[in-house]
Amino acid sequence: MAFFLACLLAVLPVVSMKSPIFGPKQVNGDEGGSVSIRCFYPSSPVNRHDRKYFCLQNLRGSCETIVSSRGFVAERFSGRANLTNFPGNNSFLIQISQLEKEDTGLYKCGVGINNRGLNFAITLEVGQDPDIIITEVGKTVSINCPFQKENTQDRKFLCRKDGESCALVIDSQNKVGPHYTERARFTIGGTSSKVFVVTISQIKRQDAGTYTCGVGEDNAAEIQKNVQLKLLEPEPELVYAEQRGSVTLNCALGSTVASVPKFLCKMRADKTCDLVINSKGFTNNATHGRILFTPTESGSFSVMITQVRKEDAGLYHCGAQKNGQPSEEGPIQALQLFVSEETTVPQSPLVVKGPSGGSVSVTCHYDPKKDNTLKYWCRWKGNNHCTKLIDSLGMVDESYEGRVVLLDQPENGIFTIILNQLTPQDAGYYWCLSNGEHNRKSTVRIDITDDQPLLIAPKTVMAQLGKSLTISCHFACKFYSYEKYWCKWSNQRCETLPTQEEGSSQTFVDCKKNSRIVSFTLNSVTRADEGWYWCGAKQGEHYGQTTAVSVSVEEEVSRNAVPPINTVLNENAVEPKVRGKEIEVPTDSGRSSSKEEADMAYTAFLLQSNSMANEIPLDGPSHA
Repeated sequence: MAFFLACLLAVLPVVSMKSPIFGPKQVNGDEGGSVSIRCFYPSSPVNRHDRKYFCLQNLRGSCETIVSSRGFVAERFSGRANLTNFPGNNSFLIQISQLEKEDTGLYKCGVGINNRGLNFAITLEVGQDPDIIITEVGKTVSINCPFQKENTQDRKFLCRKDGESCALVIDSQNKVGPHYTERARFTIGGTSSKVFVVTISQIKRQDAGTYTCGVGEDNAAEIQKNVQLKLLEPEPELVYAEQRGSVTLNCALGSTVASVPKFLCKMRADKTCDLVINSKGFTNNATHGRILFTPTESGSFSVMITQVRKEDAGLYHCGAQKNGQPSEEGPIQALQLFVSEETTVPQSPLVVKGPSGGSVSVTCHYDPKKDNTLKYWCRWKGNNHCTKLIDSLGMVDESYEGRVVLLDQPENGIFTIILNQLTPQDAGYYWCLSNGEHNRKSTVRIDITDDQPLLIAPKTVMAQLGKSLTISCHFACKFYSYEKYWCKWSNQRCETLPTQEEGSSQTFVDCKKNSRIVSFTLNSVTRADEGWYWCGAKQGEHYGQTTAVSVSVEEEVSRNAVPPINTVLNENAVEPKVRGKEIEVPTDSGRSSSKEEADMAYTAFLLQSNSMANEIPLDGPSHA
């Protein structure tokens, strides 16, 4: 028996206690009307093709199927219930028409071969008491109050109960309570009418309560009717996201608040709403660096959140107020965000560190099936601004020329960003974006460290037309097993050049044996050879550090030329000039030194230059 039970458990589906199925918690409908209920499920081939169902919980605790994606419809719901699967956006829609009061109950939408699979509980309420008015914040309601024929000439009024007293809303003598100024209106249809109507606009949360229709003066007033005003929470739009992915919350509040500051806040259990972001520049610390506010059409805006976390799940309210702060007044739009822990989004580092004067590489993911989409990289500079630095079409911000490259690998669904010539000002948040699916947009924070760069090369080189030029790059022992390369930078690529390794480098004194030199040679320099050259190291598709060299070309190099400012270390230290395969080192006698002396002098210069890297301004493009 135990063996049979073990086998049975092995074939039964494992149900997560935290079901990834997601839908609305409560749905309200009027008798004779209809409702539409959308439920979401995690993206996977199994879920997309598995059975979808909607069932009603009975008193015995089981769930009776109402409708399923296999064509089944319960007899009581025949002709008025259907279920449509939308595998493209991982959701299915249940529609029920001709609602009856008996339809009120606890339902479940789910995925699986039986009704014990992954599911989500939904409460459906049908019908309403005629003396109960249900509305939402920002809406307008009308309260109908009857009166007797003998009261035709008497004062008529509507008041809101407040403990033992009743605060005036409005009366037939056009007196209006202070809380309802410019919001309440009193009308009677005609002399023969036995009903007066009070209309209250721009409903506020504090308007909920019991209202009394009456006739006569306060001390002798007769109560004609009591009406209860209830407020529905705005029916939330359901938004589904995967952990580590990205999501966009779209808010449309209408043209009437087009010029009013907008906000997005997250509801707490105690009904307070914590501000997440607004159009006035505020960003909550919990989403700093990974959220972006974008105005769209008149009165509308969108909020993108990247690196989605479990704690981002919850109920959000979009609104508009003069101070950009959450308020119970004005139009409100609700969005319920569900975050699935069953994620298909590749994991990537949240923080990348690089040394001042060195470089960093950032891996960005996208759907490899959509490799024709535009990829780009931007720098986050506040809640409503991300400055594009480079894209896959060749656009490069002019202040980043020679510093940044985008390397696309569509076969792997990734593109790599390399940023070199780092300065402390480069610290901050950067976004990997594409114009395809939103799910794999991501954020990374770049930190600048005090470590020394692990690649050393001259920052600037002057070449002569028609002559040969060789430039060497020194690699620390960390990159001993890496592939070393030189490439020429352009706004769309860094084209690899033929290189040669020249044995061990003396620059890194603590690991001489595995430190290497790699060089490239231009045999006959032309004007087209001017530009930026990078040396770097990589293992497969993983890129290590890089360093950049700016090469300029002139007719003749003057012996009296002043060295570039970034190579002047002190009064007596001058960077050796690279000419062909010889290195000139200033000496007291003015003669050229031997190759051995040149190597020793160059090594000494590189070590000194390396140690002072944080004190010397860089040549080349200005740095953002």
